[in-house]
Amino acid sequence: MNTATDCTMPLPIPLYRPRWQRWAEAALQAWQAWRTVRMAPEATMSLQDAMALNDQTLRDIGVPEWLREQAAAHREREALVLRAARADLAGGGVRWLG
Repeated sequence: MNTATDCTMPLPIPLYRPRWQRWAEAALQAWQAWRTVRMAPEATMSLQDAMALNDQTLRDIGVPEWLREQAAAHREREALVLRAARADLAGGGVRWLG
């Protein structure tokens, strides 16, 4: 057996995938996209949920400073409204915050 005279042809490179393989990949991609969309609301925290956390917790999870300041202002507004509501209930009158 002479290696210089033995000529083997390389296997052809397929230029396309079989139809069943394309369908299977499309179905898998569609399922993964659906799963991502389905799980997204459960996996992410909304901005409103973040506003309810205290400053130390927000700092621990790495929230930017501007968002921590916004959350602190939100908590102060809620405390002000709560104090006004308690004062109205104690005084028996209705006071509007403007």
